[in-house]
Amino acid sequence: DVASTYHNMAVVLKPQGQYDRATALYDKCWANQLDTLGPGHPSVAKTYGNMASVLTAQGEYDRAMEIYDQCMAIRLDTLGPGHPDVASTYHSMASVLQAQGQYDR
Repeated sequence: DVASTYHNMAVVLKPQGQYDRATALYDKCWANQLDTLGPGHPSVAKTYGNMASVLTAQGEYDRAMEIYDQCMAIRLDTLGPGHPDVASTYHSMASVLQAQGQYDR
């Protein structure tokens, strides 16, 4: 519940442009999830994805892709390649690449 509360608060702050506060809350959420769920849990992947979306909004594309890679690794391992969350992560990664002008990737 603690991690979910941090997560939900960060989700509200991101659209308001409060990226630093959202990032701090996602960090708290992530730390709590690691302690309670372990590093390979799908909820950790969700937090990674949301952290990467904040970085994308800030134009920190390289760091966002690193975190999306971590998100993808967990999702592929736990959910499998055909899961909608995997497709969503591919879409998010493609959006970052598009913002960077890397259309061929």
